[in-house]
Amino acid sequence: MVTALREARRWNARITGLVAVAERRDLARKQGYPSTTEWLMALSGEPAAACRSRVAVAEALQQMPATREAFAAGEVSESRVKMLAQAQALAPEEFAQDEARLVAQATEASSAQLPKVLAAWKRTTDPGGAEAEVERLHLLRRLHLSKRWSDMVHLDADLDPEGGLLVLEAIRSLSDPANLDPSDTRTPHQCRADALVEICRRHLQGDGRGRRRPAGVLVTIPWLVLQQGKGIVDTEAGPISARTARRLCCDATISRVLLDPESVPIELGRATRVVTTPLRRLLELRDQGCTHPGCGRPAAWCDAHHLQHWAEGGTTDLSNLQLLCARHHTLTHQDEWHPRRE
Repeated sequence: MVTALREARRWNARITGLVAVAERRDLARKQGYPSTTEWLMALSGEPAAACRSRVAVAEALQQMPATREAFAAGEVSESRVKMLAQAQALAPEEFAQDEARLVAQATEASSAQLPKVLAAWKRTTDPGGAEAEVERLHLLRRLHLSKRWSDMVHLDADLDPEGGLLVLEAIRSLSDPANLDPSDTRTPHQCRADALVEICRRHLQGDGRGRRRPAGVLVTIPWLVLQQGKGIVDTEAGPISARTARRLCCDATISRVLLDPESVPIELGRATRVVTTPLRRLLELRDQGCTHPGCGRPAAWCDAHHLQHWAEGGTTDLSNLQLLCARHHTLTHQDEWHPRRE
């Protein structure tokens, strides 16, 4: 197994070396591609993020002879080469002086230790340049969003310490076990994913003055799918179920769209709120928050749920509405029933 892993690393090093040659000779543009990344995507079939990363490593290795040699010998993995390349980008001159030592440490340190080793090196490399270092980290911030073939949306990001601290604290506030119901069966990964979505939902539902507004998401739903609650609805980010569509429409702004026989829109009706602002205020005064037993989510974080969906003829009045937080609203539409807090 060890021999196979070393050989796999050598193959990765060879491929990265060939990418560097292609970049240096400008082969991508000579073959009609706008960049080496897009040329590599077409050649390998790999996603943009993987190809972009490989091109970046290939370029960095041209200034990292000791790392390149260790990579070619199969002594360090591609993931560790990427970490060394990030360190080199932060302080090229200092890295050149310390590269042999850092590569040796990279071959011996555990996966948990290596980031700490590189962080310690970074701090001691230029003690007087701490402020400049912060600025460099801020310039390196990035976020890539892409839709995958599996219909999942993929996020890939690097944040500077200040921004990262805010994101960590925000997500922890909604995903740490201490802040969750003991009966919550979601995995930690699922809790963090749901926390990020909840933060985005609250942002879209706030108008900057503490008032709630419907989320700004545009979805076109066939009437029969909405009425029957069966089928799939295509969206920009991928398909959603009819149940999810019905949940989104519980508390939304609705417009009627007429299509011609080729499904081309020919008429757009006036946008109408399903739950009007005055009715929403009355609902918040009555329910105070999520009506699921034991849930403490405040009213501002909740959706207005129709006990009998309006697409099935249910009325939009207090007697047919209840506040539910995003999680319990989702569960309600999955089960078509939910208990109500007394």
